[in-house]
Amino acid sequence: MSSYLIKGGNVLLVNKKREVSFTNVDILVKDKRISRLGSNLSVDGQVEIVDATGFIVTPGFIDPHRHVFQSQLRSVVGNHTLLDYCAHLLQGRMVFLDENDMYLSQVSGLAEAINAGVTTVMDHSHAVTTAMRAQKCIQATVESGIRSIYCAAPFANPESLNPIAMPDLTVQHAKQIEMIKSLAEEKPFGGPQNDGRVRLGLGFDTMHHVPREIAGDVLSFALNHDIRVTTHDVPRYNLPALKFLRDNNMPLPKLTLSHTCDPSPDEIAWVKQKQIGIVSTPESEMAMSHGHPSAFDFHRAECRVGLGVDSPAICSGDLFFPMRLTLQERRMRENTKYHDRGKLPDLIQAKTDEVLYMATLGGAKAIHMEDEIGSLEVGKLADIVLIRTDSPSMIASVDYSTALVMHCMPSDVDSVMINGEWVKRAGKLLRVNWDELTPKLRENRTLLESRWTNVDWDMNKADLKAIWGLKDVME
Repeated sequence: MSSYLIKGGNVLLVNKKREVSFTNVDILVKDKRISRLGSNLSVDGQVEIVDATGFIVTPGFIDPHRHVFQSQLRSVVGNHTLLDYCAHLLQGRMVFLDENDMYLSQVSGLAEAINAGVTTVMDHSHAVTTAMRAQKCIQATVESGIRSIYCAAPFANPESLNPIAMPDLTVQHAKQIEMIKSLAEEKPFGGPQNDGRVRLGLGFDTMHHVPREIAGDVLSFALNHDIRVTTHDVPRYNLPALKFLRDNNMPLPKLTLSHTCDPSPDEIAWVKQKQIGIVSTPESEMAMSHGHPSAFDFHRAECRVGLGVDSPAICSGDLFFPMRLTLQERRMRENTKYHDRGKLPDLIQAKTDEVLYMATLGGAKAIHMEDEIGSLEVGKLADIVLIRTDSPSMIASVDYSTALVMHCMPSDVDSVMINGEWVKRAGKLLRVNWDELTPKLRENRTLLESRWTNVDWDMNKADLKAIWGLKDVME
């Protein structure tokens, strides 16, 4: 049955002023799209009635920046800087992962996202160091049922550690770009099981490290093939994407920058003019010395801005926590301005509605998909989440915006629909058999731990610090 009438829920709606409201309306889903919205809708034919009385009904949450495959490396870098994260994980433990490890980690990471009501991810995947790694990640993504822009990312993975041995970037980069171009020729992308939910994107952190003409050619290819591009923008760690693109007048496909902390007014104006998406990931930005999370700066300038998880190895896997962090970090900074003058604020400026918008329609705009997803509107794809209000954390909630941002947890997510298909229902994942997957993940993690037993991680960090040229600024 592909038609559903979701009745009686408190439905999150967004108006043109970016204001949210909760209205008791019914939602008719036919095939994979929202067909009708209205009060007391009646239907004929084969339509399943879904009683959403007492539930909050939201559009699917959208994560515009997540490294999905890192979920199987959870907890290894919880007390680490960005340099440590790379030395221990990205250019450390990742050396030891094969395609089967990638598949299991990708399945696990996507199950985590769906379980928390995330229906779309922009997946910045450093897995294309081999074609089989990429294929296994794409396979897992299609099988999960999630909506994804799978951003295959050229990446200089070490050939060995202790001492660290890096490949010839020019040669490796050219091979990886050709691999990505071959993926762009797949029709459908990822094979016949892909019903359009998964599309190819490009993660392009290497643009600053290859000749400018090569970077321009790659960006032109993405522009000409309608491939969305994402890149980290962290100048403190030699990833100055915004500055590079702007100073070199690079071709601009549909582009999403991750982080972009502490932007200048001029930078915000340029981002807005060029319609570039911004993703703030407050948990990793605050932990790893990126700077101040700046989602509100971009949001208030009416830019395309969403909230992301970043790495499930170091961050929470749901968007409720980033919403809370974004909101309270901003409130703290604004309150401090009063304190510095010996005053107290009379009103709170940063509101729950704003971060709730960023986690839904704002996130869709950040990845240039607002015409298809991000809000519950007739004609849009049916990505819908039902959230319980009878749990210990949600009971007695009357302001649903505040409840979602301040109190909701992944365990409150009852049902998740993606593309008109239930992928979680009544608390149970349907595409992933978690009971069968759990022992496989545990066995795999034990195997992984045995592979890097003899690595000197302090030595790897020292080697990477020298390669990055950070010896003089780290203390």
